[in-house]
Amino acid sequence: MLSSQFLGTTRISGLLEGDDVMNTAKALESLGVVIHRAPGSVWEIQGVGFGGLAESHNVLDMGNSGTSTRLLMGLVSPYPFTTFFTGDDSLRSRPMARVIKPLTQMGAQFVARNDNKLPLAVIGSSTHMMPISYRLPVASAQVKSAILLAGLNTRGRTTVIEPEPTRDHTENMLRYMGLDVQSVAMPDGALSVSLMGQQNIAPADHDISVPADPSSAAFLIVAALICKQSDITIPNVCINPLRTGLFTTLIEMGAKITLKNKRIVAGEPVADVTVTSSDLKGIVVPAGRAPSMIDEYPILAVAAAFAKGETVMHGLSELRVKESDRLSAIIDALTRCGITARAEGDTLIVTGSKTPKGGSTIVTHFDHRIAMSFLVFGMASLEPVTVDDATAIQTSFPHFAALMNSLGAVIAPVAVTHTPIARHPLVIAIDGPAASGKGTLARRVADYLGLEYLDTGSLYRAVGMKIVYAGKDPKDLQAALEAARGIDVEDLANPRLRQERIGQAASVVSSFPEVRHALLEFQRNFVKSGKGAVLDGRDIGTVVCPDADFKFFITATLYARAKRRHKELEGQGIEVVFDSVLEDLRERDERDEQRSIAPMKPADDAFLIDSSSSDASEVFDTVRQVIARKYPMSAA
Repeated sequence: MLSSQFLGTTRISGLLEGDDVMNTAKALESLGVVIHRAPGSVWEIQGVGFGGLAESHNVLDMGNSGTSTRLLMGLVSPYPFTTFFTGDDSLRSRPMARVIKPLTQMGAQFVARNDNKLPLAVIGSSTHMMPISYRLPVASAQVKSAILLAGLNTRGRTTVIEPEPTRDHTENMLRYMGLDVQSVAMPDGALSVSLMGQQNIAPADHDISVPADPSSAAFLIVAALICKQSDITIPNVCINPLRTGLFTTLIEMGAKITLKNKRIVAGEPVADVTVTSSDLKGIVVPAGRAPSMIDEYPILAVAAAFAKGETVMHGLSELRVKESDRLSAIIDALTRCGITARAEGDTLIVTGSKTPKGGSTIVTHFDHRIAMSFLVFGMASLEPVTVDDATAIQTSFPHFAALMNSLGAVIAPVAVTHTPIARHPLVIAIDGPAASGKGTLARRVADYLGLEYLDTGSLYRAVGMKIVYAGKDPKDLQAALEAARGIDVEDLANPRLRQERIGQAASVVSSFPEVRHALLEFQRNFVKSGKGAVLDGRDIGTVVCPDADFKFFITATLYARAKRRHKELEGQGIEVVFDSVLEDLRERDERDEQRSIAPMKPADDAFLIDSSSSDASEVFDTVRQVIARKYPMSAA
């Protein structure tokens, strides 16, 4: 990102080519930055300078990277165009309010889902952006960096006041690239970080060698500490003092860690880290250390599980809003492995064991650090540890398993006995009323299993759309039948399908037996493609796919569904009275349940899930576990 803002060519070596970095590069390319991978794994970025970005013609899909999203939101804020952001299910569940608030004060505008979640649009401004002095309510390097990146192209001095110092990689790199960035300690102990916008920097080429990330090195370090007779050296590790809280903590626990060959590379302190297996002891980790090791608590918890006595970790509130609720995920995983762990407020307490049992399957919640941490746990426990989903590791450490195995670990996919899944592609039916969450679930299940996805409700919406935009009445059977027979794949991608009036028309036309029959063949042909399929609707398990391998019926109370739909509409900038949403859903339920052909009801063999008090991730975990009991697909 920073290389894109300075005229000249920047050559970067040692880049971690994980999904997060690759998604960031794709986003920058969409914004007009030329990025090229040269021989020898060297990346070349042609800087466009301050104000040089171009409007993207596409939505920026940031995958799983919250850091990239928040920083890019800041970078594009001073530009006079609109930028759209989205991501995977995990990223779309994370709030962006902490970044939106200061950027709004600077002059940018935002349109987001309820609770300021993705997908969202940043409406930038080159004429109304104003520098601010912003005191962070909670220490956050991401928020600080987003504000500073917005300040790069905003006239005047932009200042961020940190209650306590956070990671300063952004400031270090800006200084290395020639920018004047001031950091001043304040009388109350806070730190003021500021820069003048649109500084006059002469074009220049740069060569940057990226040091090893201490967060990634943490997994190797803890593995070496808890596996007997280990002795490894990790070269070229960043030892920025604002990132080495884990090193300090482990040394206090008795870890044999030595830093050698200390030097400065591209503005960052670097060293070679030697680690020898050690007998660890429990300690108290102060809250003030959290900013320097916030991402390392999952692997620290693993180290604590192998330590003698109790380890108490204070100040972990931010773990509640990471890729998952990491605090709860850590406790659940440790408990599954036979370790006593509990939370008291934002404090995590782990009682270690000399011989942790392991032997369990860990629910990762698509959190890469949970997955890697407990694979490390399994390297030293009495019994192997399995993680239910290792795919998230690709986002930050794509060669994790291969590297660990080269050092003596045995990390491999779990052997799966061939079952009917090998004889035919899976077909999964997901039914339920409007706003129950079935669509979100179906898309996530399809993505997780690599299956084709069909939102059958979009077929009826497409019929409704054709009728509405033709100026006809949805109650006109002949018009509806003609529209149904003319449906094609392109209709299913039309953004108008999500309009509320189209949904109301869809509910009307779906009550016609003739329309349902016309669309039934389309749906069954989709299933017969041979690629496997996930379909969601209102009669998939009972009519469309009565022989589906799995049938789920997702429901929720009328009030809960109305509340979700109301928030969704508000997040889209649509003003609507809650009572009208409630009444609309009530009417749709009555039509769906009372129609004579294929009324909405659970199949006799469907698995019922009430999502009234569950979020999307909890419902997905339930479905995934049901499928895994019949067709195991975990990795270890």
